[in-house]
Amino acid sequence: MKYWHHTCKNSRFYFCLFYIVFLLCCGISSGSPILNNIQVTSGVNEDSPAWSPDGKKLVYTSNQDIWITNVDGSASRKLYGSMSWDGDAVFLDSNSIVFASEQVDAFSSRFISIHRIGIDGTGRKQLTKDANARWPALSPDGRKIAYSSRIANDYDIWIMATDGTSKVRLTDHKGNEKYPSWSPDGKYVFYSLEGDIFKTEVSSGITFQLTNDTFQNTDPEVSPDGNLIIFVSTRNGNQDLWLMDIQGKRTLQLTSDYSIQKGPSWSPDGKRIAYVSDASGEFNIWVMTLDDIFLFEQNEENEKIIEDENKSSFINRLLTEKPEITIGAAGLLVIVFVFFMIRKFLKKVGFI
Repeated sequence: MKYWHHTCKNSRFYFCLFYIVFLLCCGISSGSPILNNIQVTSGVNEDSPAWSPDGKKLVYTSNQDIWITNVDGSASRKLYGSMSWDGDAVFLDSNSIVFASEQVDAFSSRFISIHRIGIDGTGRKQLTKDANARWPALSPDGRKIAYSSRIANDYDIWIMATDGTSKVRLTDHKGNEKYPSWSPDGKYVFYSLEGDIFKTEVSSGITFQLTNDTFQNTDPEVSPDGNLIIFVSTRNGNQDLWLMDIQGKRTLQLTSDYSIQKGPSWSPDGKRIAYVSDASGEFNIWVMTLDDIFLFEQNEENEKIIEDENKSSFINRLLTEKPEITIGAAGLLVIVFVFFMIRKFLKKVGFI
């Protein structure tokens, strides 16, 4: 009887230990902020979605051509196509877009250049020349375009007027600055540089680094309210979409399957994100809808959450940043528990 009581006592201890680990594994995550996620296109090699000013249409790249579609995927049509590569399209206003293309005007050197064209596919105008230029981004006031240019060897961030004049280099760092995105107040341009996210103040040229790790962090885009940044990262082993606060101090993973996600773009109202995924087997355009309440609460309690995370225990950080280790540890604990119980049983019945 005494032996049985000792066995039960040990069994209860291991069961409680297992139960605590199980609760930790299941209870730390706060749930997904994604309310809806739909596939908009069903082609092959679709890329680079961008929203119209009214949030009703998307412009994107399909193979080498520029296409436009309603957000639900209806009324898709080719907006522009040439014998060369065309891509990186964004709306300039409701009637025109800017994009990158290998097609150039007569007597121009053959580089990828920034162009402007009407949404009816007419009136193309080349805005840059003499070096590769890509990833145009319209300023909030609609008067300037930030873009990446190799005119000074590496890709740097440049700013020009929407008619292609008044070109000014904003960054001059070693490496390639890509995927520029404006802050809603027009004071900063965010971009990726050698796998990390940076921002540079337009007026002063002062640069701030927002991520600093060994992962690839790219494709940053600031939310319309200026509180969040959507970006692509490999920090969880796959190329997924992540959110971080505007200071770069807190992150949240949005996608977590085995497919590749890239090219995120905020809708004008900040409620949806268009992006590229090969979850269906081919790269296509998808649109996710986010929980307004979640985002509002996250922004409102941002400073408190950051402070709590800084003070978090080792096990909390392990659960958040390395879930595979936690799952492995929980599995090992289960095996040990089962082995202990079998051994006790065999010993009790006299087999060992």
